[in-house]
Amino acid sequence: MNETVPDSLTVLPDPRLFRAARWMQRVWLGIAAIAVLLGLMPLAGMPVIGSSVAAAHGDLPFLLTAFLCGLSLFLSEPDRTGIAVGYARRIANLFAICGLISVLILGRRAAANPLHVVFPPASFLVGLCTLTVAVILVDQKNWLINRLVDVLVCGLCLMSLLFVSDEVFGSFALFGRRASNPGTVALLVCLVALAIVVTLQQAEHGVLSIFLGVGHGSNLARVFAPILVVLPFAWESLREWMNRAGNGGHLEAALLASASVAVAVGILLFFTWRMISMENEIQDLILRDEATRLYNLRGFHMLAEHALRLAQRSGVPFSVLFIDLENLAGVHAQLGPDASAAALAEAGVILRATFRESDIKGRIGADEFAVAGQFDRAGISIAALRLEAATAARNAKSGKSIPLNFSMGHVTTSGGDSQESLKEMLDRAGQLRNRQEGLLKEMLVN
Repeated sequence: MNETVPDSLTVLPDPRLFRAARWMQRVWLGIAAIAVLLGLMPLAGMPVIGSSVAAAHGDLPFLLTAFLCGLSLFLSEPDRTGIAVGYARRIANLFAICGLISVLILGRRAAANPLHVVFPPASFLVGLCTLTVAVILVDQKNWLINRLVDVLVCGLCLMSLLFVSDEVFGSFALFGRRASNPGTVALLVCLVALAIVVTLQQAEHGVLSIFLGVGHGSNLARVFAPILVVLPFAWESLREWMNRAGNGGHLEAALLASASVAVAVGILLFFTWRMISMENEIQDLILRDEATRLYNLRGFHMLAEHALRLAQRSGVPFSVLFIDLENLAGVHAQLGPDASAAALAEAGVILRATFRESDIKGRIGADEFAVAGQFDRAGISIAALRLEAATAARNAKSGKSIPLNFSMGHVTTSGGDSQESLKEMLDRAGQLRNRQEGLLKEMLVN
């Protein structure tokens, strides 16, 4: 998995839950694929119970668009990398948009023609539109787009809950039986399965990551969310059974129960998110170095070891950059503690500005710093050069009486072929820095 740990803690992920979520995505993608095949079987002359050739013709644009959305989700998994995979996903997204446009055109014609009775319900069209937009935008790095996908995914979950509850309530005599629309079962299963997949994928880096995190807030969310989902439907079923009306109010019951779920889960998310925010503020005070606002030794090791394990499981390169602020002791001796504190603060500013937000940056000693993240050998070398350039630009500015001199060493391990620990990587990077510094001094002497 290709998860990253943010510079400011939001929800620290639980690796076991992330692995379970990834496997669940694949299971539901398989279910969606089976539903598409069952929906298309009547067109191949293989009748399916509850379906017909006419219904299959009406569902064809829906099923093909849903299939392309599922293919895009499959290709967007973090462990599927490469230029070919990226282009394949773009092509799938393009065809999904074309399919959605054709569905909108056909749906408008079907609504205008009262004789066109074989066509999926209009509510499915809304669900398909939401699904397609969410699939195209999912896994974007932009913060605003991620929040938009969070809203789309929450709406998609609510619609899926409404579709399923309406279908289930309408199948029982308790709410009055209704005539089922042939061929819509496969489409319903496909939409719900893909909604679950895109929700699990967005939960890896969106607001719903609360359900995959560690801490008391995430634990409470995982415990109470299923209860809050089931309770309104159980209440509606009990109320209808006690009234024994059987008046065909399955849609009203589904709407009321789904609305109750939305309100209850929304309140749960709000309070658990606030709890996690307070937990993170406390952790931030414990794990941050006051002088530089980087992670202290404990915070750096905790987050970097977690990121290293994730990189090793997914087989991606991981690098550690060891940095020494050479002249800090001299600054302290000549200019005093205030000047050395100012130098440390400026060093923290340069490190935060030079490296990515997802890279873990820490002060691990009195004058020692480290940066860890998913870099290959070329990437970490370029990052070290950027740090040198930023330091040189800072020292060249007028009015900077205290120069900053960094010496560095970096190492890279390629995920799956190495189980090297973070401590071993830091030791190697420090030794490499010492060798490079020794060679430089010998060159200057000679």
